[in-house]
Amino acid sequence: MEIEDHDILNAFLFVLQNMSNGWPKEVLSDIQSLTEEKIEKVLNEFLKDFKEGSLESKGWPVYVSAYSVSKVALSVYTRILAKKYPTICINAISPGYIKTDIKGITGTLTPYEGAEPIVRLALLPN
Repeated sequence: MEIEDHDILNAFLFVLQNMSNGWPKEVLSDIQSLTEEKIEKVLNEFLKDFKEGSLESKGWPVYVSAYSVSKVALSVYTRILAKKYPTICINAISPGYIKTDIKGITGTLTPYEGAEPIVRLALLPN
């Protein structure tokens, strides 16, 4: 399964629309020039700002900030690896907002509905 630009864009949308203008948004928005080093720099800056309690003033999303930023980093890193190793099938998938005890049964999808795309991806032919 090849990762398409629109798939990566979907992962960015939540974070980018909840991020004010600034350096992190600028770096993460430039999908074509992202590198492992740039991702690491963004994550280190996020961690520094998190420890300092300055997420909001630095333009990071405030609501589920660590989850949001880590999801974007994983999505981007997956794309970088897929380009770097074209003969290996490299994927990342999010099942969505699942009704589980972890979420207080507030999700929008049943566990079966959340598992379906993961199983489908795992069973793709070579």
